[in-house]
Amino acid sequence: MNALEPIRSGRLRDRAGRTRAGVAAWAGGFTLIELMVTIAVAAILTALAVPAFNTFMENDRLLTQSSALVSALDLARSEAIKADTSVSVCPSTDAMTCSGASDWSGGYIVLSAAGGPPLQSVGAQPSGVTLNEANNLTAVTFLSSGLTTLLASNAPSAQFTMCDGRGAADARYTEVQVTGRVASSQTPGQNLTGGALACP
Repeated sequence: MNALEPIRSGRLRDRAGRTRAGVAAWAGGFTLIELMVTIAVAAILTALAVPAFNTFMENDRLLTQSSALVSALDLARSEAIKADTSVSVCPSTDAMTCSGASDWSGGYIVLSAAGGPPLQSVGAQPSGVTLNEANNLTAVTFLSSGLTTLLASNAPSAQFTMCDGRGAADARYTEVQVTGRVASSQTPGQNLTGGALACP
């Protein structure tokens, strides 16, 4: 018996009972309306997902740069204690020497007073990201005791604020205390005591 059998009406019916017209409609895929609905749903999902993804990427960028700063400060303190010498973190534009300026956005290095090349160098901040120190410090220096020289600079602490184009509400804060303790606020837009940050 053939897959399609003649029936009285003149139409052909397959073994599943569908007419040839029904088989054609079933095999034809999506209708135009179904396709338009699918495209509309995809467009809505994309419109919702793209801003969320951009926010995630911006948050990750600030967190990465903030972690790099903390890592450099921690390295300087540990090396000062281990090598029994002073070690500084300072702005640098050539990744080799301290610039003597208070602009931290252009990059910074970890430099030992014992001489030699920098122990670590961090390049300029990504486009749109700024790194500022509230007391305009040109360096943060750790002594062999692990303490800092901040008191000699008349600064109670080194206070770093990292911002991007979104403003102060999403800024990141890192602080170095006189004792050498390095701490970062876990809440964007706030310092360690919950105070609101400001961006230039």
